[in-house]
Amino acid sequence: MSLAHIPLMAGARPVVGHGPDFGERRLVFLERVAREVDGVARLRVVTRDLLIVNSPDTIRQVLVSEAKSFEKSRLIRLALDPLAGEGLFTAEGALWRRQRRLMAPVFHPAKIDALAPAMVDCAVQVCERWRDGQQLDIANETTHITMAVAGRTLFGIDTFDEADELGRALTVALEWANYASTRLVTALQMEAQLVAEASSHVRPAWRPALERIAERLKSPIMWPTRRNRELRKAIAVLDARVQRMIDERRAAANPNPDLLTHLLAARDEDGSSMDDKQLRDEILTLFIAGHETTANGLAWAIYLLARNPDVYGRVRAAVDALDGRPPTLADLDRLELLTRVFKEALRMYPPVYLFARMSIADVTIGGYAVPKNTVFLISPWALQHRPDLWPEPDRFDPDRFLPQAEASRPRDAWIPFSDGPRVCIGLHFAMIEAPLVLATLLQRADFELATNAEIAGTHDAATLRPRGGDEARQGGLTPTPQSSLSA
Repeated sequence: MSLAHIPLMAGARPVVGHGPDFGERRLVFLERVAREVDGVARLRVVTRDLLIVNSPDTIRQVLVSEAKSFEKSRLIRLALDPLAGEGLFTAEGALWRRQRRLMAPVFHPAKIDALAPAMVDCAVQVCERWRDGQQLDIANETTHITMAVAGRTLFGIDTFDEADELGRALTVALEWANYASTRLVTALQMEAQLVAEASSHVRPAWRPALERIAERLKSPIMWPTRRNRELRKAIAVLDARVQRMIDERRAAANPNPDLLTHLLAARDEDGSSMDDKQLRDEILTLFIAGHETTANGLAWAIYLLARNPDVYGRVRAAVDALDGRPPTLADLDRLELLTRVFKEALRMYPPVYLFARMSIADVTIGGYAVPKNTVFLISPWALQHRPDLWPEPDRFDPDRFLPQAEASRPRDAWIPFSDGPRVCIGLHFAMIEAPLVLATLLQRADFELATNAEIAGTHDAATLRPRGGDEARQGGLTPTPQSSLSA
């Protein structure tokens, strides 16, 4: 069966198709996908039809068994280009293979395990600023923690003094990426890029010009709008901080043996090293990946605990069993409930809730013959809210991740870190960091909601963030330190 035989989701409007629903009411639309799509379905937008895959089997085909037939979506790469450039998340082909190979030794589990004390220490430093009865935006606090962890463990720096400035700059850049990914002009630029790359089908005399056009279209066209000016300022803040890191490390007599030192010393097979632009792209990619998604997951986990006192009580008992001493790597087995809490938070609110792949060859997915240059959407949020895979999907239940329960589900029913060759290189890092940070926070504070209103997720940025802070005090959680710690 061909592309035309794939069922079209209901609700497509003339000309614009599903575009308005997908762009403006995306999470509501993904609720429909969770209920209605099992396998593959077609979405219609102005420029082309997209396919959304929403079963463990079809997702595994795209990400694992047929991974060589796919690359990251051009649309997403265009949207992330100002921020991530050609870092590990967006790179393709030989460049991606080289960068993954160079970074893999740094993310070996044994090396990540050695970073556990620094993770706990960063969480302790943030807790020490809290006061009894203080109302906090917990997402801001978990961001401070994970930025500090990423800065110290990956690059040997302390970002506490710059966390707010860096956080604001990253928020602007991520919101711009989300905005750009839904804009018609970005989709049209992607289409123009594909046309320009088809130089083998034109006269030889025209090929050099088309190749130059294709190269230019790899980066977004930045018209002088207010949003683009804000993006340029945010990128300038990030670039300045990264360049300072590079310059200081190169000048250090005895540099820390961390990722930045490794990147500076890395040599390709021909002996060449990364230039400053490639270093910048990798540093920003890892800094974002090293804090943004984990910060969101931790914030959602604390929110869910505060809304579910029975589970909170069980978690409290596990943390109290440490007798007040800071958690260590050796405690992870006894803190396994906290790991399950984090996994369930990532199921209900996956930070990267939607991503895309484009076929680079004809491929068969879900029994359908799909041509080259077809865009596939995968939504961890939709998949992880399918009621047949996750009964009562809106109910918080960490016991879904007991070993026997996990073994009973298809492998790719839970994919917050993706899967296959492009699985998140920091997966082990996050799964060590999250339970240790949660245990540290829960040792030092009791959390209760500042309001009974339910907090919604917002997709204004490229990740699924809690909506809170000054925008709505729904986001505030009040930490009340235990009496033994409040003196």
